[in-house]
Amino acid sequence: MSDAVGAAIERRLDLIIDSPAPGVENMRRDLELLDACARGEIPGAVRLYGFEPACLSLGRMQPMDDVDLAACARDGVDVVRRPSGGRAVLHDQEVTYSVVCRSTDPVFGGRVLESCARIHGAVAGGLEVLGVHTMPRSLPADLRRDAREGASVADCFARPAAHELLDEQGRKLVGSAQARRAGALLQHGSVLLEPPRAAAYLRGAPVLTLGGVGVRELLGRDVSREELIDALAAGFRLALAMPS
Repeated sequence: MSDAVGAAIERRLDLIIDSPAPGVENMRRDLELLDACARGEIPGAVRLYGFEPACLSLGRMQPMDDVDLAACARDGVDVVRRPSGGRAVLHDQEVTYSVVCRSTDPVFGGRVLESCARIHGAVAGGLEVLGVHTMPRSLPADLRRDAREGASVADCFARPAAHELLDEQGRKLVGSAQARRAGALLQHGSVLLEPPRAAAYLRGAPVLTLGGVGVRELLGRDVSREELIDALAAGFRLALAMPS
């Protein structure tokens, strides 16, 4: 892809690579983008970033009682609530993406599951740049039952939702959740560098043995956060160059 095409793509749907920031600041930036998109001020944006210090984020409707606040305080882990749904994610050894666009966006829009699948396609393309092969979880036969079962666990990586990305052994590598407002959508996703550790900061959550996996383990080498960000950015640029 030429630099001119890449620049045109980024003007249409901005690609933002941010330095790590505290959880509250990261959520503020994502909400600003969502609100601006809902008001028609921007067509949307893709944002790649990290958290500093480490932060446990809860889904929009998740009860705070799920959190072991003493353990978080002991280890200096912040706690923040996401505007998107889903369950708890520990943002530490990972890269977070947020996608904001109109629900009618030709690349990432559509109904919830359709847009999730489209966004995950871009993430999967970025992981392929690193040599990480993923597959989306297939749609369950009973979507309502599947959603209820997902809401019954505190840890996002305890089980995959529809279209979330798994490795070849069925282990979850990317967790995601979405919110919608006034014709605009925000999808959050966490791409793991190391296996998930949120259970250590959740009440009664089992320590997972096959719940999730990180990029470093899959590749057998020390992948940096910057390398993962660059790969994900390449995946989003490719997707945005090929509107459906």
